[in-house]
Amino acid sequence: MARREDGGPPSLSMVLSGGVGVVAMVAFVAAVALGADLVEPPPGARLAVTAADGPAGLAVLVPRCRSERVTRVELRTAGGDAVWRIAARKGSIDERYVVGADEPLGFVTEVPLRSPRPAGRLEAVASVAGGGSADVVDRVVFDPDAVPSGGAVLYQGDVVEPGAFEAGAAAAADCAESDRGLGLVTWLFVAAATGVVITYVTMVVRYWKGRTSGEPW
Repeated sequence: MARREDGGPPSLSMVLSGGVGVVAMVAFVAAVALGADLVEPPPGARLAVTAADGPAGLAVLVPRCRSERVTRVELRTAGGDAVWRIAARKGSIDERYVVGADEPLGFVTEVPLRSPRPAGRLEAVASVAGGGSADVVDRVVFDPDAVPSGGAVLYQGDVVEPGAFEAGAAAAADCAESDRGLGLVTWLFVAAATGVVITYVTMVVRYWKGRTSGEPW
């Protein structure tokens, strides 16, 4: 922080300009530390639907971070009625769930698949636990007739290759960020910002002491 050349208390202009610098520094560090967490992914960013050999001809894809477990997968009508639902108390590391097929290990069927599958648009819903302080529930409404065959997937209304979907889902889950925390570089920025704030507070104290003692400012 700047100080007067004569060794006296800082002037009002120094205090004001220093305050602007402190605010800018704190805003920058906050953006570095918290910026990624402030962006909410759109609904359905972590889910996709693909064709599968099974009673409904569909599978729900739920990529996850290493620390996460899938605890519930379900299919609903557009009106919200459950068509099929499986749940696992301890969660699962599986990332592909064939609608209406035998339950994966650890799951129980809470709502068996209706036969035949209801016509019209459906909603896929998945719950994922273990990635943070609260479970993540993602959902997407889709047209079953638009689900592609041949290995491609229906993701956010578009037919894409599996690699493109996995990249989009990984970005939405932000696994790297949740696994590494703030990181060393961010903590160094925080320490530097703390030092700047302490120095500025010292300047303000010297300014007020000089003002109350009658020194020019």
